[in-house]
Amino acid sequence: MKCGMPFLWPIGATALLCAAGASGASKHGLTLARDGKPTATLVLSQEPTRAAQLAAFELQWHVKEISGATLPIIRGDEKAEGVRVLVGESAASRALGLKGDDFKAQEYLVRFMPNTLVLMGKDKVEDAPGRADASAVDYAAYATWPGLWEEQGTLYAAYEFLEKFCGVRWLNPTDTGTLLPKKPTLTVKGSEVRRAPFFHFRGGTFVDRNLETYDAHIGLWPAGSEGLKDYEAAAYAELRKQFPNPGQYLHAKRARIRLFLHRMRAGGEKANCNHSLYGYYDRFWKKNPKNPDAFEAEHPDWFAQGYEGQPPQMCYTSPGLIKQVAQDARDYFDKGGDPKRGFIWGENFFAVEPMDNSSFCKCATCQPLLGKDEPRAAYSVGRASDYFFNFVNEVAKEVKKTHPHKRVSTLAYMTHAWPPKKITLDPYVAVQFCFVSNRAPWWPKEYQNDLNALDAWAQEARHSGRPLYLWLYYTFPVEVANNGKFHCFPGFFAHTIAEQFKLFHKIGIRGMFHCGYGQEVEAYVTFKLMDDPTLDVDDLLDGYFTGLYGSAAKPMRKLYEEIERAYCNPKSYPEDIASGKRSSHQNVKLAWEHLGTAERMEKLGKLLDKAKSEAKTDTEKQNVGLFEKAVWNYMTAGRNTYAKRMSAPIPSVKAPRVPAANGDVVKVDWSKAAPLGGTWFDRGQDKPAPRPLAGRIAHDGEFLYLELT
Repeated sequence: MKCGMPFLWPIGATALLCAAGASGASKHGLTLARDGKPTATLVLSQEPTRAAQLAAFELQWHVKEISGATLPIIRGDEKAEGVRVLVGESAASRALGLKGDDFKAQEYLVRFMPNTLVLMGKDKVEDAPGRADASAVDYAAYATWPGLWEEQGTLYAAYEFLEKFCGVRWLNPTDTGTLLPKKPTLTVKGSEVRRAPFFHFRGGTFVDRNLETYDAHIGLWPAGSEGLKDYEAAAYAELRKQFPNPGQYLHAKRARIRLFLHRMRAGGEKANCNHSLYGYYDRFWKKNPKNPDAFEAEHPDWFAQGYEGQPPQMCYTSPGLIKQVAQDARDYFDKGGDPKRGFIWGENFFAVEPMDNSSFCKCATCQPLLGKDEPRAAYSVGRASDYFFNFVNEVAKEVKKTHPHKRVSTLAYMTHAWPPKKITLDPYVAVQFCFVSNRAPWWPKEYQNDLNALDAWAQEARHSGRPLYLWLYYTFPVEVANNGKFHCFPGFFAHTIAEQFKLFHKIGIRGMFHCGYGQEVEAYVTFKLMDDPTLDVDDLLDGYFTGLYGSAAKPMRKLYEEIERAYCNPKSYPEDIASGKRSSHQNVKLAWEHLGTAERMEKLGKLLDKAKSEAKTDTEKQNVGLFEKAVWNYMTAGRNTYAKRMSAPIPSVKAPRVPAANGDVVKVDWSKAAPLGGTWFDRGQDKPAPRPLAGRIAHDGEFLYLELT
């Protein structure tokens, strides 16, 4: 067990006061530090869990930053000086009748007693008792910390204590995102807390890997862009100063993000689900020269029939396919997960989900199970629900024979977003509903359709008892903008998030995967509501904006909410979208002709100028500057690019008439066609296209002919 922070974490505003508990607080006031000197001891067991060790380090570091006092950490029977802070299960906690095994999954306890503070919960216990180094935690090496998906109730207890009773706030992982009070004498008291995070599964794109990409996942600027580099250089300037070597900085940045995720209680019960069968092409279709070791045997009958070349889907009535998927599930549970990626779905879940398209098998057995090919009324429909969930049922029937305490998981998505009508989905199956439009309250037709489908699943889950999870799409509109090479109008929607979480709380959602978290305010609000969905969003926003911007909090919050109102209000969009006649993701025209208009941008710019003038401290000014780099510079670049493009002269060309070709491009006399010129632009921008392009145009009085090369 080694101490020493791996990275400098400068402290932001310090106007917070140490908090007493709510009404009904215990009379036991406990002084942890007096005049900058320690008056308490952190007590661990002789062989503490990883969660307890990290909790002790976190408590020690935060108390030192608050008071200047370094609380000693002891183990086992060592003598404790002053107030005992029992961190995790130990002989001392057991003497009080408190054992780790008595806690439910993710549950933790904060208890005030005479001269004793208890912080403990359900922790993962390592499998190598008796070895002091088996689970040693090094505060400077995040690889030794408990995993985000492991039981770590003691760590949650430490964070609950620091937030609720010491006034600590973690708003973001930047140099100025941690807020701590300054109190040389630190006395705490309060009511007992025994709880667990409300949602069991609190996942997201970056929780498992690539921690250094956090800012790209919650930001507007694309990964690798100069805008993102400029923001990160300012946001982590102190970290980079401490670790100028690129490799060391990368490690420190990962540790910074990982610790922030622990503090925000990300993780919990791992219940990932996604398209799971793409690997079958290399295993059972044809040997892939790029991945030859994956090939097992050709089974063309397992794949969708009626297509030329490589089929787009599997045949979901194939007995051989059902048998193979069931065996893969058994192997997954019995052999430690995926051979290369471990328990990618979680230790208790095996995902079964088709390819991401609607081109299903055309065989005589599959087709009767599919609904009619009607014009799509919405993105989330149920045309394939009976068909695909029948396949899931067949797999589940086999898997639960050998693994009754595990689960098959699947998505309710796109063609199979609604519950099946003709079959009953096995309760053994966990469902993750894809709330595709959750970040599009301005999209009334799609949004209401998704709410209706979610309600149908909630009713089904109440009847069947199955666990119901969510896949949420915070990735939009940024993902669409990145793919389309334009800058979007920011999709701020904190108040909509709060409305949704009230619903998720009400209908008993067990957890959720976030495809993106962005942007920063949305990430903060979401982290807090995943832990406790009863929190008031305006209180959260007050704490966030006051904590970061201090004297400039009012104009900064108004700036955020002006963008939020513009984005979320259907009236900001063309009438056919607002009325539900047409569905559309954000595009460059919506972004800068309807949302980020010149008038609106001028108004927003004045609010930012007001915030700059009202910011007083260096930290407040720095945080306003970070918003400018992360959000405002991105918006102005998008607006300016669009305005420049729209003001550019529109090229024109006269299409000459050629002899009649009757619509056959082969018969066109292209020698008489007019060239389209050499000026071609990249998508939605005013910069030249990176590829050489050319074209010719002509007509024969009946048809217009266009050749592009």
